[in-house]
Amino acid sequence: MEAQNTSQYWLDAILDTVEQRAAGQPVLVCSGITPSGPYHVGHAREILTAEAVRRGLELRGLEARHMHNVDDFDALRKRYAYLPESYEQEAGKPVYIVPAPDGRSASYAEQYFSAYAAAAEKLGIPMEIWRSHEEYQAGKFAEVITTALQRRDDIARILETISHREVPTDWQPVQILDAATQNLRTAEFLSFDTEAGLVEYRSADGAVKQADIRAGEVKLDWRVDWPARWHMLGVTVEGFGKEHATKGGSYDTGSAIQREVFGTEPPIPVPFNPINLKGDTRKMSSSIGNLVTIDQALEFIPPDVLRYFVFKSMPSKVLEFDPGLGMYNLIDEFAATEAAVQAGLEAQFEQAWRVSVLDPSDATISTIPYSHLVTTYQAARQQEEATLALLKKTHPSQVEAEGAVIQRELTYIKNWLQTEYAPESIKFALADELPDVTPTAEGADFLQTLASDYPETPEAEVVQTLIFETAKAHDVQPRDGFKLLYRLFIQKDAGPKLGGFLADLDRDFVMARLRRER
Repeated sequence: MEAQNTSQYWLDAILDTVEQRAAGQPVLVCSGITPSGPYHVGHAREILTAEAVRRGLELRGLEARHMHNVDDFDALRKRYAYLPESYEQEAGKPVYIVPAPDGRSASYAEQYFSAYAAAAEKLGIPMEIWRSHEEYQAGKFAEVITTALQRRDDIARILETISHREVPTDWQPVQILDAATQNLRTAEFLSFDTEAGLVEYRSADGAVKQADIRAGEVKLDWRVDWPARWHMLGVTVEGFGKEHATKGGSYDTGSAIQREVFGTEPPIPVPFNPINLKGDTRKMSSSIGNLVTIDQALEFIPPDVLRYFVFKSMPSKVLEFDPGLGMYNLIDEFAATEAAVQAGLEAQFEQAWRVSVLDPSDATISTIPYSHLVTTYQAARQQEEATLALLKKTHPSQVEAEGAVIQRELTYIKNWLQTEYAPESIKFALADELPDVTPTAEGADFLQTLASDYPETPEAEVVQTLIFETAKAHDVQPRDGFKLLYRLFIQKDAGPKLGGFLADLDRDFVMARLRRER
């Protein structure tokens, strides 16, 4: 009897199904999005879901390719808020025709997709690019367009039966690129000449014209385009947003169309939920503006960590992306998982880590807590060499063994501190000159005693305890003592944990500041 797969990792069940379907043949994993605006971290789930399947199959020793469909023959739905008013007239035109907002790129589609492709490369996602409009223009869709037009009534029946929506009597499974307007919404379908491959239509200017199905002048309606593409490419598995997976939704209608009209089996579905920004119940959206672009995220998060963020959770889970303090937990969790796996120990998210990392022999994150690195970097006035020097005092063995990793990590910290996502509560700058702070008599005594008793070799917990005990000995409320120290060193009322912060600093500097000498 064949052994059952008892793995609880979500990806394994999908890989088992794909492996059984493939029966030793190469697997094609697909993804696809319309390049309708800036790509954000939510869009990363599209290509990362496909990458998880591809990478998982690769780790099993199977041959798998990831093809990304750039749906650039789709129409611009409307003028989004971030576009100039002149784009009102562009609505309805294919995005490969619409001019680029930046005035430099070849088209609207190219401007936004080029950034997405660059982000995919940074994320270590090897994917083939399939541009929809180029395939239509090359005549690759001619056969499926012909089939769809000939089987129009069958497709309409499928749509009505499964989606429970009435299909208008004049509906056709195609959209025509109107020669007069370059728009997909203005042409009126009249007839189709199967032998010639020409669609006759009434143009917006009133003239009767012909559109060639072999020249990219006719495209399939998107509910038909999707299953036609599955059929043409032989797609084995595809991930997509959960909105397409609802009962009677586009995956259900597409599956029926592929089976009944095109005669092949639909791909294994991997529906996924969105990624929301922390504190926002709406999914990220270019039109709303509640987003972090993938490029922005990769400035302050290592690619392997962003992969891990997506890979460790089931696709059905709504993810909450926290570019603020949530980064501490995410990065420290990744580091702990990485350290455990590389040490041969068990780790809860070991399988997610293995799929996430592209070079298991090299550490992605150091084993020094991320919060400590953030504090030390600022205590060292954001100077890399000075940071390493301070870290050698507190974590000598780790600096020796992980120096290159720490340096790489400091670049991400530097970038993060410059963003709006790093909370002001954790940002600080060491005061070079003695701040204008006048303590009470008790406060002055507190500082003097603290300087007298300050250890020769300061350690975080020792210093932390010393501050508490010295404050109590001088009838100073601990919170007031801490506030006084924060004002002396960083000119704020609060900041990083003081024991570790002071222990990291040059001892002579700390002593002089406590005595208010400089």
